[in-house]
Amino acid sequence: MKKLLFTFWCLVFGVNIFAQPTPTIDFPFKMTVEQYVEKYAPIAVEEMYKNHIPASITIAQGLLESGNGNSRLALIGNNHFGIKCKADWVGETIKEDDDAPQECFRKYKVALDSYRDHSDFLMHGTRYAFLFDLDEKDYKSWAKGLKKAGYATNPKYPELLITTIEKNNLAHFDSLKPGQKEEKIIVEEKKIIIASQRNITVNGVPGIVAKSDESYAQIAIENEMRVWQIYKYNDLSKDAQIHKGDTIYLKPKNYKAEQEFYIVKGNESMQLISQRFAIKLSKLYHKNLMNEGDEPAIGETVFLRDKRKDSIKLKAMERLAISADSTYNNIVYDDPKKNIETQNPVLPEEKFVINIPDNKNDMAFFHTVQKGETLFMIAKKYNVQVEGIKELNKLRDNNIKLGMDLIINPNQPPVSEKEEAVVPGYHVVKQGETLYSIARIYNSTVLEIKALNDMQSDTLKIGEELVVVPLNGEKIKDSTAVNGKDNEPIFHIVKEKETMYSIGRKYNVSQEQIRNLNHMLDNNLKVDQRLRIR
Repeated sequence: MKKLLFTFWCLVFGVNIFAQPTPTIDFPFKMTVEQYVEKYAPIAVEEMYKNHIPASITIAQGLLESGNGNSRLALIGNNHFGIKCKADWVGETIKEDDDAPQECFRKYKVALDSYRDHSDFLMHGTRYAFLFDLDEKDYKSWAKGLKKAGYATNPKYPELLITTIEKNNLAHFDSLKPGQKEEKIIVEEKKIIIASQRNITVNGVPGIVAKSDESYAQIAIENEMRVWQIYKYNDLSKDAQIHKGDTIYLKPKNYKAEQEFYIVKGNESMQLISQRFAIKLSKLYHKNLMNEGDEPAIGETVFLRDKRKDSIKLKAMERLAISADSTYNNIVYDDPKKNIETQNPVLPEEKFVINIPDNKNDMAFFHTVQKGETLFMIAKKYNVQVEGIKELNKLRDNNIKLGMDLIINPNQPPVSEKEEAVVPGYHVVKQGETLYSIARIYNSTVLEIKALNDMQSDTLKIGEELVVVPLNGEKIKDSTAVNGKDNEPIFHIVKEKETMYSIGRKYNVSQEQIRNLNHMLDNNLKVDQRLRIR
């Protein structure tokens, strides 16, 4: 009987007559960590020189988010950072399951475009601005700052970055410079950008008029300033937003203006008046006997040079208490680390973020080794390979210790093609998995898995059981089948989520044959129902 069942399985796996034709992708050579670093580190170094983002941080993010360049997004779309389309994207796209089925991701012609897009995102994100005041070699503060600013939801994201950097000696890239040819091009680009800005001078203070695509961090870097200086010189709070046409001063404003008075028109604020006449906001408050946060009523006269003697009429509004001692505040400090520490932590709002692995997103995460666990057990738990875990964590052998934090990356492909594959049959959906990734594990297709499980959409739930077709030549032990001699009938006990199609596919028989043997009028099944197969 065992011989007969094995023959049935071979027939099933040898000729997949039920599978729908679907485009196949010839995935290239599996890239290791070392190969990824060698290939993309020069791009990260160039971006660091242009935008002051540590190369070690960029490389580590690329490694974690693309599985060393082996994720489907990286292989097909040259998208190494999981950047989604958004409304303003007009380029090519690629669909991938993430927070929702088949979401839109950007597709690039070359990986360099993905790296530049990643830099632009950080440069133009207001909450990331103060990161650019950090030392480019301080990757630890950058890692913590990214989490604080809302780049990732994973609570251990800083540790993931730091561990990846230190295990792979990526910090030394933070001390490198691009080649002489590239460096010259970058310097020339910078000169062109600065020359194209409309320079102005107000009240003897030099400044520029902001363009639509500029950020405070970009202006600071292009003018060889610190971000905190831009904020302080312009009396900005940490949550200030830049707009096209804003006046941005590059030097401290003066103590008094050139004209004597200004009459408030419309909904004008003291900060706006301060910017218009290039006078320090604190001095403007002092001259007009006002407290910080007060706003003048429409039609009131604001003194710009001398101190007034009578009180000014204020706009009716609820004033918020400002405390410099608060853990989180809007005060801008000269110390970049203090600016990050006092910045109110936020959760990611943009679509361009890294999600914790509970969502359907192939993002790396930590696994803490439990008592009795082996590398093989951990690999099976997350549908990854032992050799992949060893490579990511720089393990020389299979020995692991209780409490050890291991980096697990669902995008990390098998390094050793000879390593035993995941046992097929019933697959339990795990964190980070999609129908596409499961199909690849079993040499199947998305259409085949959906048909086997009578699925109407691509949505998966963690813990959900899927019927899957085994790899070629594999054999499943079915404890529910009642087996006898070669001339005896074969029975099957229906399990949860099984369909007539999946059972027929399993035994290589038609649905009609099963219905006829069991005197059934339709394909409706019940759990624990006993079916005769032959």
